[in-house]
Amino acid sequence: MGNVEGEEVRWPSGDCRPILATPLSVEELVKRRPARVFRDQDDLDFFTGAIWRDLAAGTVLIMRHDNNPEGLTAFYVDSLCDVGLVQNELVKVFELVGSDIAWTLKISQT
Repeated sequence: MGNVEGEEVRWPSGDCRPILATPLSVEELVKRRPARVFRDQDDLDFFTGAIWRDLAAGTVLIMRHDNNPEGLTAFYVDSLCDVGLVQNELVKVFELVGSDIAWTLKISQT
């Protein structure tokens, strides 16, 4: 999954998780921060995706499944990342405001 011209996404922890979703399309997002858009499929569906790399966030996989009933694009990151730090970075870098954010992963208070 997430293979762009031979570039396979590898998660340091071995897994990823979605931490933020937006109604914006992958194409709209990459206009804000350039990344190569690609088509692929996973166990769920066909999707449009992009891989974006950031010093704070590491590898970010941006995915919009064709049959997502909500029509949302999700940002996936390594499952062991600092969720609050990466969410803040993505909001800033992709200039997400107000209704650009459909949901964010809740940060647990431990």
